[in-house]
Amino acid sequence: MADLADMRHELMGRVQAVMTACCDYRSAFDHYSYLYGEDRKEFFRQFLLYGHILTAAEIEAHAENGVPESPPTLQQFREQIDSYEKIYEEVNRIEPISIFQSWMKVDARPFKASLLNVIKWWSLVFKQHLMDHVMHSVTDAMFEPLKQTVELLKTYEQELPEEVYKQLEELPEKWNNIKKLAIAVKQHVAPLQANEMTVLRKSCAAFDVEQHRFRERFRKEAPFRFDTKKPYQLLDTKHIEIKQMESAMTSIYESAGLFEVMVPDYKQLKQCRKELCLLKELWDMISLVGTCLDDWQTTKWVDINVENMDLECKKFAREIRNLDKEVRAWDAFSGLDSKVKNMLTALKAVAELQNPAIRERHWNQLMQVTGVRFVMDSDTTLADLLKLNLHNFEDEVRGIVDKAVPEMSMEKVLKELKMTWSTMEFQYEPHPRTNILLLKSDEELIEILEDNQVQLQNLITSKYIAFFLEEVSIWQRKLSTMDSVISLWFEVQHTWSHLESIFIGSEDIRAQLPEDSKRFEGIDVDFKELAYEAQKTPNVVEATNKPGLSQQLEDIQSRLSLCEKALAEYLDMKRLAFPRFYFVSSADLLDILSNGTNPQLVSLALCHLHIFQLSWSGRSAGDLLSSQQADADVESPQHLPVGFADSDGVALFMQPILQVQRHLSKLFDNLARMKFQLDSEQKPTKVGLGMYSREEEYVSFSEPCDCSGQVREKSLSIKTVRWSLLPCPSCEISCQDVAELHCSPLIHEKSWKRVNQPISLGGSLLHPDLVDNRGWDCLCQGGGRLRECDEGISQEASDPAEHPRYHADRAALQGRQTGIMTICTIDVHARAKMITQKVDNAQAFIWLSQLRHRWSDEERHCFANICDAQFLYSYEYLGNTPRLVITPLTDRCYITLTQSLHLTMSGAPAGPAGTGKTETTKDLGRALGIMVYVFNCSEQMDYKSCGNIYKGLSQTGAWGCFDEFNRISVEVLSVVAVQVKSVQDAIREKKKSFNFLGEDINLVPSVGIFITMNPGYAGRTELPENLKALFRPCAMVVPDFELICEIMLVAEGFIGAQALARKFITLYQLCKELLSKQDHYDWGLRAIKSVLVVAGSLKRDDPERPEDQVLMRSLRDFNIPKIVTDDVPVFMGLIGDLFPALDVPRKRDLNFESFVRQAVLDLRLQAEDNFVLKVVKLEELLTVRHSVFVVGDAGTGKSQVMRSLNKTYQIMKRRPVWTDLNPKAVTNDELFGIINPATREWKDGLFSSIMRELANITHDGPKWMVLDGDIDPMWIESLNTVMDDNKVLTLASNERIPLNPTMRLVFEISHLRTATPATVSRAGILYISPSDLGWNPPVSSWIDRVRCFRKCRTTQLELSCVLTWCHHTLWPLNDLCETSFLGPCGASISQLVDYRVEFSKWWVAEFKTIKFPSQGAVFDFYIDPETKKFEPWSKLIPQFEFDPEMPLQACLVPTTETVRVRYFMDRLLERRRPVMLVGNAGTGKSVLVGDKLSSLDTDAYVVKKVPFNYYTTSAMLQGMLEKPLEKKAGRNYGPSGTKKLVYFIDDLNMPEVDAYGTVQLHTLIRQHLDYGHWYDRTKLSLKEITNVQYVSCMNPTAGSFTISPRLQRHFCVFALSIPGQDALSRIYSTILTQHLTSGNFSGAVQKSAQQLIALALGLHLKVAATFLPTAIKFHYIFNLRDFSNIFQVNVGFTAGLCTPQGLLFSTPECLQHPQDLVKLYLHESNRVYRDKMVEEKDYGTFDKIQLETVEKLYEDIEEALEQTKRMNVYCHFAKGVGEPSYRPVPTWEELNKILVEALDSYNEVSTAMSLVLFEDAMCHV
Repeated sequence: MADLADMRHELMGRVQAVMTACCDYRSAFDHYSYLYGEDRKEFFRQFLLYGHILTAAEIEAHAENGVPESPPTLQQFREQIDSYEKIYEEVNRIEPISIFQSWMKVDARPFKASLLNVIKWWSLVFKQHLMDHVMHSVTDAMFEPLKQTVELLKTYEQELPEEVYKQLEELPEKWNNIKKLAIAVKQHVAPLQANEMTVLRKSCAAFDVEQHRFRERFRKEAPFRFDTKKPYQLLDTKHIEIKQMESAMTSIYESAGLFEVMVPDYKQLKQCRKELCLLKELWDMISLVGTCLDDWQTTKWVDINVENMDLECKKFAREIRNLDKEVRAWDAFSGLDSKVKNMLTALKAVAELQNPAIRERHWNQLMQVTGVRFVMDSDTTLADLLKLNLHNFEDEVRGIVDKAVPEMSMEKVLKELKMTWSTMEFQYEPHPRTNILLLKSDEELIEILEDNQVQLQNLITSKYIAFFLEEVSIWQRKLSTMDSVISLWFEVQHTWSHLESIFIGSEDIRAQLPEDSKRFEGIDVDFKELAYEAQKTPNVVEATNKPGLSQQLEDIQSRLSLCEKALAEYLDMKRLAFPRFYFVSSADLLDILSNGTNPQLVSLALCHLHIFQLSWSGRSAGDLLSSQQADADVESPQHLPVGFADSDGVALFMQPILQVQRHLSKLFDNLARMKFQLDSEQKPTKVGLGMYSREEEYVSFSEPCDCSGQVREKSLSIKTVRWSLLPCPSCEISCQDVAELHCSPLIHEKSWKRVNQPISLGGSLLHPDLVDNRGWDCLCQGGGRLRECDEGISQEASDPAEHPRYHADRAALQGRQTGIMTICTIDVHARAKMITQKVDNAQAFIWLSQLRHRWSDEERHCFANICDAQFLYSYEYLGNTPRLVITPLTDRCYITLTQSLHLTMSGAPAGPAGTGKTETTKDLGRALGIMVYVFNCSEQMDYKSCGNIYKGLSQTGAWGCFDEFNRISVEVLSVVAVQVKSVQDAIREKKKSFNFLGEDINLVPSVGIFITMNPGYAGRTELPENLKALFRPCAMVVPDFELICEIMLVAEGFIGAQALARKFITLYQLCKELLSKQDHYDWGLRAIKSVLVVAGSLKRDDPERPEDQVLMRSLRDFNIPKIVTDDVPVFMGLIGDLFPALDVPRKRDLNFESFVRQAVLDLRLQAEDNFVLKVVKLEELLTVRHSVFVVGDAGTGKSQVMRSLNKTYQIMKRRPVWTDLNPKAVTNDELFGIINPATREWKDGLFSSIMRELANITHDGPKWMVLDGDIDPMWIESLNTVMDDNKVLTLASNERIPLNPTMRLVFEISHLRTATPATVSRAGILYISPSDLGWNPPVSSWIDRVRCFRKCRTTQLELSCVLTWCHHTLWPLNDLCETSFLGPCGASISQLVDYRVEFSKWWVAEFKTIKFPSQGAVFDFYIDPETKKFEPWSKLIPQFEFDPEMPLQACLVPTTETVRVRYFMDRLLERRRPVMLVGNAGTGKSVLVGDKLSSLDTDAYVVKKVPFNYYTTSAMLQGMLEKPLEKKAGRNYGPSGTKKLVYFIDDLNMPEVDAYGTVQLHTLIRQHLDYGHWYDRTKLSLKEITNVQYVSCMNPTAGSFTISPRLQRHFCVFALSIPGQDALSRIYSTILTQHLTSGNFSGAVQKSAQQLIALALGLHLKVAATFLPTAIKFHYIFNLRDFSNIFQVNVGFTAGLCTPQGLLFSTPECLQHPQDLVKLYLHESNRVYRDKMVEEKDYGTFDKIQLETVEKLYEDIEEALEQTKRMNVYCHFAKGVGEPSYRPVPTWEELNKILVEALDSYNEVSTAMSLVLFEDAMCHV
């Protein structure tokens, strides 16, 4: 069986092979098929007509006029016959029998015989035709050609009859004989012919005379005039006459031709015939025009279609102009022309009169002008209007219409205005205290009012106002009254609301200002009456235009102004009485003064003058003050220890009730609240027992203070309260006692239970004998003892734990820690100066240059001396605050500043950040017991706010330290110089009062004005020279860090302070040198101090641990959070080198960490150790620093760290408060507030209002202000005083908002590149690097969410989510992912690396278990949800149908990339994820997004397009974003109903980038994406925005090139690269092919479409690569938009219609051959590319590239290219201006003729325009 099968298989193979061979044999005869397949007759017919067979292209090309005939020559006959003879020979040589593979025989003999017969028939057709031609075409001119034809027939053996040959021989001779006979006959008839010629000439002369007469008669009688009656009868008569004469003329011509006589031309008669024809044509036109116009005249007015009539008249005008130019001289033509032109003019007037603005009054005006009266109604016809002779009154009609149109708009405005205000009503809101309904501020009402006022003002200035003047004036008065009344009402209402709580609600103010309170009571009654009346009349117009209302409001306002003036004078009086009130805002001062009757809010209430004095020697206060002093007013405020002023000030301040404790810190250096005696019910009474500092240090009064009762300003009962703080036996002690006391532990032991300030000052007062040389001898003699004492002090100060009473009084020690540190700081400095400098006399400069305190028994006061300057101690209560470490730099600064005061100047410490400028100034103030007010200067401060500060300083004698003084604008600084100089001059002249800003004020000579500056930092100005001269500069350089570190370690209780300080500073120096240069690294003084504070805390918590371990732990744990990953090994190596063999575990609070882990899990995050550690580190930083920068790249987990800590606080029941704000989303004025320079009204800022609200929260939970935005000096420098140790926000309004101990500033930023060192040094740093988190936690969290929220999604959706997740989590961590997702855009620009290919290779190699298709990249496939297999995206490409009506720029031709991106867009928008498309111009971003958004369900979605440009601001953006929103509930806003709002932001990166690299608009969008809200810029309230999402597009080659990664990370980014040549070829070939197919273009043209696309792509790429943009040729940018413009572009407007151009506007008439398509493309490419060129050189280069590209792709194109060189212009008016048809213009002359005619036509009906039409201008029309 197997053999049979093999044999069968072999047999079948052989049969198949023979069949194949036979088929091939048969196919060998296919090229003969035309011989028996084509129609022989049709073939020969075309050959006889055209000499060849016509092709389809030729037939289509000459479809209109037919192919021109071209009979064949004898040579062509020869070629045809020869070709058939040759074929005959070929066929004859064919083998008749063929055998294949020895068994298959094919007999071809029948076929061969038949084919030979057919060939003979073809040849015979041509031969027979030649024989017939010879037989039937014998003439005298054909003898020689006939002989040649006979010879040709003989060649092919075709014989003719013998008679033919005989005739060819005889005929030439016979023909010659006939010609001789004709000559003889002519000579015979010559005499007869001469006679007839004479008669004929006479007849000709007579006829010539007759035709001249007829000509004259014709000119007179023919209808040449327009007013001719019955013209056609005259024309018929003249036609008969001319016809008779023409018959006679014809007879003469015939006779003349017979006798060969010359006859005249008879031009007169011919001219008559010509003119008769022209007259007939002219009168036909006149008749047609007349009939048409007569028909129009019966048209009713309402039915008149002026547009159609105008078009018809213009058609008549064109046809008239097309008449022979000869007729233009005739009156009939002039009449017709005038009639048509008059009609055109009249129609213009009629069209204008059809304007809906025309009213009856305008018709009356028109009749009055024309003098014709008629009734204008529905029966009025065009004839009635034409009777007005409108063509003679064109200007008048135009004037009436021009007047009517604006009058109609006025009428419309007035109508809308009436409707608007008829429904406009006031809105009301209750007054919070009295519940009276007050007018609510309605921004919409005010906006409408302002708009309407502007509209009326525009109307009143119009020259057409006459008719509406009265009505407009009435409305103008109404609205003006309304505006003034509303404005006045709100001013009165605002003032009344402000003053009501003062004059009605405050009994204290009423008691102080009885007359004004009585006046306000009357105002209150009147205003409430007006408010009640307003409710009865809700309509705005009616309510505001009541008679006398404005006068009533003005009267109330004038009386309110008196109350305000009295209140202002009262406040000024209080400020003058107690000048510290200058350092609070007016609102705070009123708050203080108007809340005195609320005992629950009182913190400090002293009803009479209380003088607090320090009792230095254990004596009573009565001993310290003489009776004269006790009875007299205190001369200067510095005599009062708590900084009280004179009696008036004391009387004021000691009012029965003062404001809440939040104001105390604004008035005093360190006074937080008071302690009051409790009654039997444990309620506070009005008896004060003591006071607390901010550090909770309590100072008890020596006797209770009664704070009740009224102030008696004339007679004050003085109670003395003393502090018994320092038990000293006497101030008169010897030098030996000094040494003994210094060596005694008594001071330290008892100091633990005492107040810090007297202890610190007492330490300085223990050296009274060292003022002169009395004690120096004894001191020198006992030097050894002093040195021993010093060692004892050092030991006790360094190690309090060794003190015998330490353990018994440990709690007391912890409470007095700061005081002990202060003593240690002062003692260490004193020891260094006394011992190490070997001071041996009172005149040594080292001794004199120290700040020394002494007690004067004579003056009973404490003084401070330094060099030759002496200052009275001011006794300001400083609380338990630390002192600054005194270094040589501090000493130098002390000397400079005190000498500047001594010389009646001001001080100006200047230097880099962290050198202690402000702190040194404050510390000097503390050393002198004086209040130092620190003001953070900003550009919001003006000269008036500065002047108020100087006024307060001058009267209090306090110091003012103006931080960052050179941030104030230079204009303000010039005025400030005058203010400062006036203060200094008054001090220099020792005046007790002086004139300042036009007001006499008291002067306390201890006043000091200091400025600190960071020269050269961003946002700084140069001080004016007149201001520089007033300040003594002090250069603050980097201090001695090691000395500071050593002293602070000593103060913190470290024994080995010197060695540890050296290690500390060495580590920081090495870190500065060896670690990488990061913007957030700070190794300065503030960083050192923070670590030392941490070290001290660790030492106190773990006193048994060795000191080096404590310091090493603090250095490591406090610095690691800010060090980047790459620097950690280096840093740990340095730690290991400086602290060898130490491995101290991190201090951990396991309980807190457990709360953190719980919080992280509650937030559905991963509680990994690194993440928990970051949360703990943030908590540790916030414990030490009140300002913290959380720094890291986008997506590293900064926000989640902060949220986790906040959640931890919630779990711990600590009641955390979180407020967030992006400071870059608003302007600086909106952020911090601004004073209106005109009204001095303060407009609060967002930050200040938020900080104030947090400061007013009373609970002790953590309160965060999260400032999530880019850092720049313009806003963050305004927070310097908040971020440093001052912890207070100073505003331009002089308001000072303290940062409470529970408040923290948390900055979430990505970098600190634009921050100044002053900013970096002020905050702690928590740096979160990408490697800290890694990719696993985000993946795990995402998987958890997927499992939780989505159980039944398809694999396809999972893939889209994975891609989205990759973008959001992986790209910051993995460079490869970044380049793969974001890189394609860049790759499309550089064209250097295809990152998609690289990524695809990596992906396939990485995921080897997944079987990807072998062809294509991973981007080319998707997973089919049904088959779970990879399918190409091309499978989903839908069929594209080109819509000719749609602009090409709006067409979306589906490609693999658009389908892929559209797929993910659908899924992402469904899940409300932001999407961004990135790509170069012309890649279809906006079209793709627009296509998607237009497909959304309008019932479920609202789309708001938000275009960006360079000048768009965040305020404008917020306005656009809020426009489609409506208020929901509370502070929630969203789109109407349940719809979802999609914001489409185009050109996202186009807005301006500020000097610090931030786009303000992006910050607003990011604030919403991060937190879901933004702020109302007016009300400063939060707006929660819901149900919105964003879709955006950006072009990375324009605008800012990039956007903030922190914004970009919210978007799923898809890069649309420039399509490749294959994609472009597919897109445009699809479009072009569908256009050619739908337009029924010829087959040849359709077939050439793909070739043309290749030409277009090739030329585009070469042009883009050759002509690159430069500084001069910056517009040389050729992108896909230019490529699209070749196919379709709208270039302009003609008669209001768009004039499109491009290949897609071609028609079959203009494209008959493929060469025509090439010529059209060359024209379009010249318009798109060449017209951009600016130089002749570029023209030549482009022409060369164009020519080479065409020749490369097309053959036999030379002729077409030569034609294009001569003329190649396509336009819509190639056949004249009319129906547009895109065609080529044949010649320049024809184009010029068309344009000239169009120009003439335009000039006839419009203002004349003289243009010179040169070639370049014509080809661009």
